[in-house]
Amino acid sequence: MLRNLCMLLLLSIFIQQANAQQRSCDLILQGIIVDGSNKPLAGAAIRLSTDKSIYHTDRNGRFNINRLCPGEVEMQINSLGYEEVKRKVMLPANEEIRVQLQISEMHVQDVQVTGIQTEHITSSRHLIKGETKQEFRAKPLAEMLSQIAGVNQLNTGSSISKPVINGLHSNRVLILNHGVRQEGQQWGAEHAPEIDPFTADQLEVIKGAEGVRYGADALGGVIISTANPIHRDKIAGRVDLLGQSNGRGGVANLRLEGGVSSIANLGWRIQASGKKMGNLRTADYYMGNTGVEELNVSGMLQYDFGKHDVELYYSHFGTDLGIFYGAHVSTVEDIRTNIERGRPSTDYDFSYAIGSPRQRVDHDLAKIKWNYAISGETSLETQFASQSNRRKEFDLRRVLADDVPMADMNLSTQTLNVTLKHGHHRIGVDGMLQINNNVPGTGTTPIIPNFDNHNLGIFAITQHHWGKFHGELGARYDYHYFDVAGYRYDYSNIDENGVVRQYLLTDRRDFHNWSGSAGLAYHASSNWTIKSNIGLAWRAPSANELYSDGLHHGSGTYEVGDPNLKSERGLKWVNSMLFKNERIALTTDLYAQYIQNYIYATPNPDSVRQTIRGTFPVFNYRQHDAFFYGVDVQLDWNIAPRFTYALKGSLVRARDLDNNSYFPFIPADRLQHSIKWQYGEPTENYIRLAQTFVDRQRRFDPATDYTNPPPSYQLFHLYGSAQLPIKNNRIQCNLGVENIFNVLYKDYMDRMRYFTHQMGRNITLGFTYQF
Repeated sequence: MLRNLCMLLLLSIFIQQANAQQRSCDLILQGIIVDGSNKPLAGAAIRLSTDKSIYHTDRNGRFNINRLCPGEVEMQINSLGYEEVKRKVMLPANEEIRVQLQISEMHVQDVQVTGIQTEHITSSRHLIKGETKQEFRAKPLAEMLSQIAGVNQLNTGSSISKPVINGLHSNRVLILNHGVRQEGQQWGAEHAPEIDPFTADQLEVIKGAEGVRYGADALGGVIISTANPIHRDKIAGRVDLLGQSNGRGGVANLRLEGGVSSIANLGWRIQASGKKMGNLRTADYYMGNTGVEELNVSGMLQYDFGKHDVELYYSHFGTDLGIFYGAHVSTVEDIRTNIERGRPSTDYDFSYAIGSPRQRVDHDLAKIKWNYAISGETSLETQFASQSNRRKEFDLRRVLADDVPMADMNLSTQTLNVTLKHGHHRIGVDGMLQINNNVPGTGTTPIIPNFDNHNLGIFAITQHHWGKFHGELGARYDYHYFDVAGYRYDYSNIDENGVVRQYLLTDRRDFHNWSGSAGLAYHASSNWTIKSNIGLAWRAPSANELYSDGLHHGSGTYEVGDPNLKSERGLKWVNSMLFKNERIALTTDLYAQYIQNYIYATPNPDSVRQTIRGTFPVFNYRQHDAFFYGVDVQLDWNIAPRFTYALKGSLVRARDLDNNSYFPFIPADRLQHSIKWQYGEPTENYIRLAQTFVDRQRRFDPATDYTNPPPSYQLFHLYGSAQLPIKNNRIQCNLGVENIFNVLYKDYMDRMRYFTHQMGRNITLGFTYQF
């Protein structure tokens, strides 16, 4: 009996110990992975010696591994572009694990170009430097991006600009605003992107044809605007204040972020910015009605719980833009006289007032993004976004009041993106529903009709890595359904009073096509990397290219579309060579692109259109096969311990293969270089002298323009930066003098060059306080 009791007691103790051991295998290992600058590394891979699973850090660089047993465990941490780290941890751990990864020399070029992301390992990708963002933070987005070699601007006067990548712009350049494909009335040459640069912590440009990853239209390249993860440890923020002499205006920005103590893993961010400028001035005269007013707000919430990450984002962009008075004239003789004179016939004074003609644009964007870590390297990412773009264009009215818009367009867009990721492979489905409505009551016939646009795409991308070689392959199929209803003029049917009759236009079009991409990156040595990427992309013609027949008030032009246009198909090949050592960083991009059925608007010098509101130059949409090719060079050279020389140059050539001629509005040869002297300890203390040289566009067709391209010009600029101590923090101060010698010049890429010059000398002074 005693023996049985002893056996029962021993068995009870054994079971209790086993249960205790089982219960103890429920430990949690938490931590954060950062880079050499203490910035979180998203997507870093973590392997444990106790199992075969692979864990990944979230967007904040954090990881949370459950169901671990007591004892010693070895962690192996890897991230592309960084040295591998191994660390032993004794569980249970009393505090959060923090691991810092150092840049790998073998992949230093990819780290410089792509940061912590690995999606474009074979593409030509360029990041805007923090120094450039500080100097240009009050400028339009396109002007900031033009500091990258190969990126230019298409201007409408000195206050409206669109980015141009390797000669292509508008609908051929996609912009991702916080992960959402920006959808506004981007078909207009004077419709600037509705994005506040202050919302972007990183601005990147990809020069390849990225039709697979981002869908149709990405023939020229992609611009990516992203924000850093929210820091939840404390209340942090920044204040930006900047004033400028030309326009006698300024810009202000405020941003705050933090966490919620009562709700773990919840972060918030709010931001607001405003701008006000008056009439801008050339070297000799004021440009009447060129003021700008802008007010923008945005907010973000990020919440992580277990395997789920949720992000909510909202932004509102609102602006009033004046359109130069001199572009709107009354008679044929006036327009020809103004083009021949090349400058306004009227003297204007400085004013903050914005009168007609002008634009009022409001763009709202809202998104919800959910990322679910299924297991190991597998995750599912879903994003829904809604955008509303309201564009009003005002002109001088003879019948209705001037505050009634001549054009009132409301574009609403809903997008849904679902992507399944497994390691370096991903498949996804994208859908878009877009509706454009012309709001009635304008008293005019809209330049573009009402339309519904339905898009559906499916894609797959895979990456492979073999030592020094990295490859990427992708394919995509897109289907577009386009349904329009509106009015067009019938110039063969004019009544006895000389009024052109109209007819009801209804049309349905289907567009569908394949896209593909293939790329290879080779790390020849610790200093040299060679990349080659070839991409096939396509674009359906937009509503204005097909159906426009009327006055485009914002640009002061009369546009005529062609309903028989076909889809564009472009094949772009980009070859990049990157060199970097302790003193020199050199990037060279060689590219060539064949575009079948290239669509473009060309001035018709033999025709102007006289309306009740004045007389305007006519632009017709045409279509021919095109061949683009060129080279971009970017060099940074530390010539001495405190002196740095920088050079950026770009050449682009574009040929009309059908007519053996040239296309209009292709950037001329451009060269920028600067010398910077760094003084004091912080790298933010410097003085930089820069020169910009733009050659005359010598490759043009005189039969497709109103006047010859303007002469070449060169400008000199001076920039200075200093960090000023204040209590336990610092204020960064930036001073700039642009166009030091107040040169009177015109730029070929300015659609107002027929009537006016570019902006003259401008002095800027800005302060940034971060806390």
